[in-house]
Parts: sequence; structure tokens; C-alpha cells
Amino acid sequence: MRSKIAFAGIAAASAARSIHAVHPDERPIQIKNESGSKAAVYWVHPTSGEVVLQSGGMVDGQTLSLNSFVNHTFLVRELPDESGTCHAGTAYASPSLAPCKSTFVTVNDHDDQVIHILQDMEVEVEDSDTQSQSATESMTDICHARVKKEIQANNMSPSDAMDAFITCSQPLVARQIEESNRDIKKEASLREGLAGQWENYTCADFDLPTTDPESVYSWRYRGKDHTVGVLLDRNQAKIHYVKNFITPEECAAIEAAAAPILHKATVADGAGGSHLQKSRKAMQAGVAVPWDKEEDGDLIAAVSRRLYTYVNDATGYGIEEAGQEDLMSIQYSGRGLDDPEPDQYMPHCDGQCDGLQFQTAGRVATMVMYCEAPEKGGATNFRNIGVHVVPEAGTAAFFSYLGSDGRTDNGMTEHSCCPVLEGNKKIAVQWLRLGVDEENSWNAFNTLNVRLGSEEM
Repeated sequence: MRSKIAFAGIAAASAARSIHAVHPDERPIQIKNESGSKAAVYWVHPTSGEVVLQSGGMVDGQTLSLNSFVNHTFLVRELPDESGTCHAGTAYASPSLAPCKSTFVTVNDHDDQVIHILQDMEVEVEDSDTQSQSATESMTDICHARVKKEIQANNMSPSDAMDAFITCSQPLVARQIEESNRDIKKEASLREGLAGQWENYTCADFDLPTTDPESVYSWRYRGKDHTVGVLLDRNQAKIHYVKNFITPEECAAIEAAAAPILHKATVADGAGGSHLQKSRKAMQAGVAVPWDKEEDGDLIAAVSRRLYTYVNDATGYGIEEAGQEDLMSIQYSGRGLDDPEPDQYMPHCDGQCDGLQFQTAGRVATMVMYCEAPEKGGATNFRNIGVHVVPEAGTAAFFSYLGSDGRTDNGMTEHSCCPVLEGNKKIAVQWLRLGVDEENSWNAFNTLNVRLGSEEM
């Protein structure tokens, strides 16, 4: 009971902190440095013109998130490299005596603004308006091509051609509206200040079961049926659980391979690297999958083949094993209900989850295989969508975060590991990437999905 009261208190405090008046002109924005150079960002005072530094050294691929207002302006300046050269190694290279380039960007009235700073400090703005235009153009292009073929084949009159275009576009528009409405309703019920409180309460309730699935089906692999529960099924985001996915013997093989190299887990630092952080407390080790021993019945290769097959069946991504990350063995230890700093992992996304176009070589899916379940705590929470997965030895949790339109999930697969309080939680995790291969492996890119070495150009 003490733990439930403590979590409830945290939830109430969190709710109190999150309540504030929102100005009608307030707009959260993201500035993404894709220029190939380091850059500094300044806010320009609307009346005096004074510039105020917001970030003094954004590396290529880094994103700066800010709360701003309509018509506020920012100055983005390119920074020279160590030799004093601007845009070294590009078509825009300037000698050290020439000034580096700069550009101004102004916040508009639309939502979901992402300001892309491109090579030569060119600016491209992506927002709710441009996204709507892109969706509309996609639908009209499809119907234009269909009607054009019908006109050529049937010598249609202008009136019939117009009717054919309307007939084609109506179901496409209706489908887009229906999917948008479903997402809006689902998100609106949870994201308006409730996700944090929901997570605290669910983590504190040790008797709370896994969320009821939307549907259940059987997945057959090499003569064995596995029960699959579909917890979320969207174009850009899917969450499943799969029963009896990994065997005790396979778990033991992974843990034995990881044991000599276990170390403290790290998180991405937002600038292309990784570091230790209190938000993630666990031990982990990467285990290279011995694919060359697959035909000999190697247990690690066997479960890895199973998970690749499942992910491709569930998504259609066509992911291959070449160039992928190692299988990760992660272990959380419980030290009692009163532990002030329990092993846990605070809310995060495994890959891109900003609703923007996918960055090549990034993660697109995750398979979490539960080898040992703790007695209390350790549930996997997807707080923005209200999904709670209780660890069960042998079961796997799968989730993907890339849609068929090339856009990533917009926060629905953000997840956490509740504090592990009693017992141990041992999992094997495979993060899967799209756009890697034997020659372009995952470790050729930093944690911002920028190829190593290119950030210095």
C-alpha cells in the first residue's frame, strides 16, 4: 500500500506542475540541423532586434526543441570547422576569410512545425499545413492516373471523367479522415496531461494485468502455433504480444554469452553519442548472433531467425539480418519496495517517433523477449496510448513505428519499464533497422542516424 500511495503522490504533483495557461499564439517548434555543419541558434527580440543564444553548437543531425510564438524569428548561423572553413568538403565550401552563412526563420501559425536547416543554410518548413497538402496531392495523383487511363481506354466525356475522379477520390478521402479521427480520439483521451499520471498509477498496481487485446490470432512458425494479442494496430504504430516465443534454453544461451561483458546501460545523448543517465538503470550486453551456426541448431541464431520472421510477417518491412544491431541482453534487479533508486527505464522511444519522414538506417521495430519476470514491478508501459504489458517468461512484446507512407509513429510507441522492486527482470531485445546491410552496418551511423564522419564535413 505504501508504494501505491507514493506513486499516487507523484502523479498528483506531476499534474499540478503540468497545468498552465496556454497563449493562443504559443507554438512548440523543432529546428533540425541537416546542413552538414555545426550551427548556432539565436532568438531575435521582436522589438530591439537583440539576439539571444539558444544553442551554441548543434551538430549535424541534432534537433533543438523550443516553445515559441507566432511571428517570432530565429537566426541560425553556420559555425566553421576547426580549420576555420565553412562547409568544408561540399560544393558550398568557403575559404576561412569568407564569413559563414546564416539564415532567418520565422514561426508561422500552423501546428507541428519542424524547421529543416539544409546545406547552404537553405530552409525547409514542415508543418500541419504541408503535411495536409502532401496527403491531398498523394490522393489526387492516384485518381488522376486512374482516370487518365479510363479516358484513353473508353474515350470518356468531360462529365464522365469528373464523375470518375470523384468516385475514385471519395473513398480515399474518407479513409484518411477516418484514420485521422481514430488517432485524434485515441490520443486526445490520454495525451492531455494524463499520460504521466496513468503511468504512475499503473506501475504502482502490481495486480494490474496486461491490457486486453483488440484482437487475437494464431501465428504459425515451423509447425508450432503462437498466440498473438494485438494491443494496437495503426499504420504507423503496432504493438503485439506473442505467447511462448522464446524457450528457457534460448534465454540461458543469451545470458551465458552476455555474462562476461555486462555493463551499465546507456542512453542517447541527443548529440549523436550516448551516456549514462539516471533515467535508465540496468545492466546490459550486446550478443553477436552466430548466423554461421544457424544450420547447426545454434539456439541464439534459432530465436533470432524466429523474431526476424515474425517482424517481417507483421510489418512487411522485408528486414534482413545483415548489418543489424547485436541482440541485447538486459537485466534489471529488484532490491525491495523501499529502494530509493530502483532499476527502471523512464519513457523513451527506441527510434524516431516524431511523425516525420523516416531517416534511412534508423530503427523501425523492437522485439522484447521476456526471459525472467520479477515478482513486483517491471511492466512495459506505452503511456501515450494506454497499453500496459506485464512481463511473462517466454512471452515477447513486439512494436513497430514506421508507416507505409514513410512517416514514423508520432509518440504512440513511446514506452518505459516500470521500476523493478522485487525479483529480477531479464529480457533479450532486438532493435531492427531499415536501410542497413553488410556494407552499411548499424554502427556506421551515430545515434542521430548520421553516418559517422559526415558530421565533420
